Amino acid sequence: MLRSLRARLVLLTVAVTLSALVAASLLSRVAVRREFLQLETTDRRQGLTRAAALIEDRVRQGAAPGDSLLARAAELSGLALVLADDSGRVLAASAPELREARIRALGGNTVELTVRTRRGRALVLERVRYSGAPGPAVHAADGRPLGRLYPLAPAGAAEPERRLGFLPAVNRWLLFAAIGAGALAALLAATLSRRILGPVEALTRAAREMAAGNLDRRVEIRSRDEIGELARAFNGMAESLARNEALRRGLVADVAHELRTPLTRLRGHIEAIQDGLIAPDPAALESVHGEILLLARLVDDLQELALAEAGQLPLHRSPLAVAPAVAAALAAVSARARERGIALASEIPDGVRDVHADAGRLAQILGNLLANALTHARGRITVSAADRADGVALSITDDGEGIAPEHLSHVFDRFYRADPSRSRASGGTGLGLAIVRQLVEAHGGTVAVESQPGRGACFTFVLPAAGPS
Repeated sequence: MLRSLRARLVLLTVAVTLSALVAASLLSRVAVRREFLQLETTDRRQGLTRAAALIEDRVRQGAAPGDSLLARAAELSGLALVLADDSGRVLAASAPELREARIRALGGNTVELTVRTRRGRALVLERVRYSGAPGPAVHAADGRPLGRLYPLAPAGAAEPERRLGFLPAVNRWLLFAAIGAGALAALLAATLSRRILGPVEALTRAAREMAAGNLDRRVEIRSRDEIGELARAFNGMAESLARNEALRRGLVADVAHELRTPLTRLRGHIEAIQDGLIAPDPAALESVHGEILLLARLVDDLQELALAEAGQLPLHRSPLAVAPAVAAALAAVSARARERGIALASEIPDGVRDVHADAGRLAQILGNLLANALTHARGRITVSAADRADGVALSITDDGEGIAPEHLSHVFDRFYRADPSRSRASGGTGLGLAIVRQLVEAHGGTVAVESQPGRGACFTFVLPAAGPS
């Protein structure tokens, strides 16, 4: 396909070039012919004027207007001349064979002259027509008109174009120019097509390699034009595909890893009961039930995260007051906070605007962030709110160990833990913060985290405001 495109590009360039040259050649030929004939007409008119002046001057000096005088006038003007009266009768001629010429006016400025010319050894009659004003009148010394000069043809030729072969030479050079320009156009088109289509061929090869599974393939960006932008977009697409493939593989590995621990525990409990090592008492059943609940929660979180990432999570948004939503979220985790000796505080100003959000999803966002804070806090968790230009910002701040800078950009990733050794009991499913980000973004908001090691962390999310402040 690329080869045919290159061939079409070369042929199109050559065709356009040749078409332009043909048109220019035709116009040039017409213009040159017109200007040349006009120049010939001007030269002929000037030659006739000089010849008439010579003849009149010699006649005033007493010379007879005969053949010898016309021969000298023909040498001066470069024309074969005939002096004829108004009836067309030849009075004198510059050459003997022109003595028998017959002159006949055809109307307007067109005159036909029939002359006897020699072709090899034979004498033949030849008719010559020319257009233009008739030659000048020749007068005697007393002013009496002797006749009128008629130019038959340039001396030594039958018509102006053949006198020097000018127009045929021009046509030949125009033809040579067209051939040379066509060859040069083909060469330039081939060179340019190679430079233009070379990156396209590289992109095609890279796309084929990517289709075969090589997601690490990239193309070199050599220009800043449209082809360079295409290569840059291709590399961006390749990086996105590679990143998504890495995320997919990581997700499969993470899910397998997250499912393995509860399934292993569940299997161990069931096999121990089957082997009679553990009695199927309420304590054993409670342990099994806990592992099942953990698996169910993990599956629910994965499904919810998948729906949120696909933009299919239903939201029923309405104006919600911030203070009651925060109070309900704090009440839901108060028992766990008391068990750990962590104080919960709410700092919601009276004039803060309502948010436009789904009540259930807002409770889920606050619950996930508070659960994360409870995991890391040492003695206090504070929830605050403030109006901002882009909406209402809610912050959950803890006084825990904080997050190292290299981990800040990953805290919202699925299954990510700053401490890889953190147990499932204290670390949850590893999907809570990822779900928070997807839920906030589904509302059209943003979420961020600020932290310093040893000084706790502050998670802030912004939701659209329900109305003016």
